[in-house]
Amino acid sequence: MDRGALDALASKVAAEGITEQEEIFRKLRELGMSPIEAIYTASRLLGLSLPEAKTALYESPSWRDQQAGWQEMQSPLGDG
Repeated sequence: MDRGALDALASKVAAEGITEQEEIFRKLRELGMSPIEAIYTASRLLGLSLPEAKTALYESPSWRDQQAGWQEMQSPLGDG
């Protein structure tokens, strides 16, 4: 993850005047961001902590189709 590039992207999106949370998540999805990149960038744009941005992304309609994969990935973490 290139934080400099993601910070530049956040500046570009902010300059476009996109401020609505769901609109930001939709834009990041359209740009092909990974969930981790989207969480980082959204946290910058929305002034959220990373955990807050992660929760918001997981609840976002724009990313809803990814939830099954996220749950599968995280479920082994609780089995140990």
